[in-house]
Amino acid sequence: MKQKTQTRQPWVVWIDHRKAILMHPDGEGHLTHEEIESGLGDHVRYHGEGSDKSGLFGHSFDNQSQDQAREREHFNSFLRLVVQHMDHVGSIRILGPGQARFALQHMIETEKTLKDVPVSNEAADRMTLPMLRAAFETA
Repeated sequence: MKQKTQTRQPWVVWIDHRKAILMHPDGEGHLTHEEIESGLGDHVRYHGEGSDKSGLFGHSFDNQSQDQAREREHFNSFLRLVVQHMDHVGSIRILGPGQARFALQHMIETEKTLKDVPVSNEAADRMTLPMLRAAFETA
C-alpha cells in the first residue's frame, strides 16, 4: 500500500519568555495558530554585583543561582515543547523580542528531525494575529 506523503509547510513562530504563537497552514491550506504558554511569568530581577558570601567558609545563603538554574531549565523545557509541536515543516520564520528567538533557533538547529529546515530569525515587537498572518504571507 502506498503511503500518503505530507507536504512540507512554512511556519511562522512568534516567541518570548511568556508564550509562543505558532502559525502554519493545515491540511486544507487554511492558516491555523497555536498558543503555548510557558508559565514563567516575569523575570526575577536581582541586585547588581556584589558578594553574597556571608556564611562560614564563604558559603552563600542566597538562592539566586538555584533560582536562575530552575528558571533556565523550565524555559528549556518550554522551548522543547514548542519544537515538538512542529511537524511537516518546510521553513521556519522566528519573530520576537529579546533572546528567546535565538534560544529557539538553537534548539531547532540541534533537533535531528528539523536538520535540513531553513530558519530565519527577525526581531519584532508584540504582534497580533492579523500582523502574524501578514508576516506569514511575506515569508
